[in-house]
Amino acid sequence: NLLDSHDMPRFLSCAGGDKSSLKLAWLFMFAIPGAPCIYYGDEVGVDGGHDPDCRKSFPWDETRWDHDLLDYAKACIALRKEHPSLRRGEYKRIHAEGDVMAFSRSYKTETLTIAFNVAREERTVYLHFEKKPKVLFGSPKVAGDQITIPPRSGVVLK
Repeated sequence: NLLDSHDMPRFLSCAGGDKSSLKLAWLFMFAIPGAPCIYYGDEVGVDGGHDPDCRKSFPWDETRWDHDLLDYAKACIALRKEHPSLRRGEYKRIHAEGDVMAFSRSYKTETLTIAFNVAREERTVYLHFEKKPKVLFGSPKVAGDQITIPPRSGVVLK
């Protein structure tokens, strides 16, 4: 699974510089089945149009890095490393309506629920949980089976 490569415009440029779109795409890529791949420089905000602009050199000067994007990429990587269900687990779609989609990944005794809100306003969805879910990623408001997801973000619950 990859968003960018050496022969296509970079995702950040295709999204008009919208970093929330890139973050949503990264969380999705790290949560679905398959091996995620981040093309060099994406993690620090390198943009670029059609070839050869997509092959810019990596900016080794850390003052030019987008540290917020880098921290988000590291958090997605850590989440996937920590939870085998994101690497080996069964995928099941559990909600898709309007601006919100959610799916689960289950492996052995662990089940994670991953939900995305692409709207520019928070959205509330009702998802069934056996017990009170623990927030692993993102900042949703959780009240029983009611999950309120901040705008343009994704969440992971266990």
